[in-house]
Amino acid sequence: MQTRPVILCVRALATACWLALANATFAAAPEAPGANEHLAALSAAYVRAAQPGAQADTYRELLGVVLARAQRSFALEVDTPAFIAAALKVLEPLAPGSGEPAAVFKSAVNAALAALDPHSDYLDPREQAARRSAITGSFGGLGMQVDMADGLVRVVATMEDTPASRAGLRGGDVIVRFNEQPVLGMSLADAISRMRGDPGTPITLIIRRPGREEEFPVSLVRAIIRTQALRWRMEGDVLVLRLARFTVSVAADIEKAIDAASAVRAPRAVILDMRGNPGGLLEQAVAAADIFLAKGEIVSLRGRTAGNRRTWRADAAERLAGLPMVILINGVSASAAELVAAALQENGRATVMGQRSFGKGSVQTMMSLGADKGLLRLTTAVYYGPSGRTVQRSGVVPDIELLEATPAQVPRRREADRAHALPGSDDAPAAPKARLEQARCAPTKPDDPALACAMAFLRTGDIDAFVAELAAPEFAAQP
Repeated sequence: MQTRPVILCVRALATACWLALANATFAAAPEAPGANEHLAALSAAYVRAAQPGAQADTYRELLGVVLARAQRSFALEVDTPAFIAAALKVLEPLAPGSGEPAAVFKSAVNAALAALDPHSDYLDPREQAARRSAITGSFGGLGMQVDMADGLVRVVATMEDTPASRAGLRGGDVIVRFNEQPVLGMSLADAISRMRGDPGTPITLIIRRPGREEEFPVSLVRAIIRTQALRWRMEGDVLVLRLARFTVSVAADIEKAIDAASAVRAPRAVILDMRGNPGGLLEQAVAAADIFLAKGEIVSLRGRTAGNRRTWRADAAERLAGLPMVILINGVSASAAELVAAALQENGRATVMGQRSFGKGSVQTMMSLGADKGLLRLTTAVYYGPSGRTVQRSGVVPDIELLEATPAQVPRRREADRAHALPGSDDAPAAPKARLEQARCAPTKPDDPALACAMAFLRTGDIDAFVAELAAPEFAAQP
């Protein structure tokens, strides 16, 4: 049997985006030595727990497919006994013949995959459809970014003019139940799938809010959520590209924005704002970086199999060649956004400004398990920037770190804080070249001091001049 791999850079918080690699196939993985013994224990536990019948037989066979593919293609060597033990921990407490076969399979497989790393999981057909809709930038849902905290779903931010924002939900809120169904025990993918649905359908969330003693319900009606991946504007003669995520047409959209801006006024500098960008399509991230590069390596993938090892290099064409460039990032910038920031920073094309990014440097492959059987999402590689370092765990360290006057409302968890996060580079990343309280830039643009800092840097021309103009002595440029 052959399947078509789909590689993605996953957003660190909520939405996964996919990339199909045309004309690429790989064979189903052969069983590794000793796999039969481990698989026999897993299969026996599943057969005991699931309701008997043809569906149970189908999913029992899929257990072997998942195990074999993990053993062959996961980014690191798989600890098979630990993988099996995680699934058995879910299966063994179930009463004999009590579980719906598909649900038992999903719970067991996701427990096993979670023991590999935070980004490998199984998507049932409903979740598969919901994830695909995210690529288009339009789906039925509530309009918020979420992550997992202590087994519950935590709101990171809400999108403007969506059911979530209109209902008063805010960063830091914890969702305890959906329509009286407890969230504890759900995967993040499952929770997101339950919040999405047909526009016009209701859902009630039970919320736990910091500083408020009692939990409270919030009733919402799902709506069409439309996300615009790229917005642009001219700030004087500086082109500001606000890139929210890497969807299917982002690279082409950047090209169009450059053309449209240049038709009005030739930019003298460019700011690529990827604050809050959770990632997206690997292909689009590579293409976006290539727009601003004429030579050099963009990124390389390193996995255990030949199919998961590849290097991309820039072509000779470059847009806005020679113009000063600033990239804005923060602690939520992740995955594909980190790939682009690292590529442009390490090739000397852009100055990165903001806060250290999330640190998600792994790549996932989507493997079909058959019609109406869902998908296996498996981490198959780690990506490395031109310097030979990966952003995995460490993130992208800005050239100029902008210090925030008050801590973020939602404590920022990083990839390194997640259970079973893959290791990163052995050496520590270089420290920022300068640190500055971003509030010092506020007089020029008080509603967005980070953007004001980027504009001030472009005006002064280099880090030393920028720091000398705006920084107090204790934040002077470091040697």
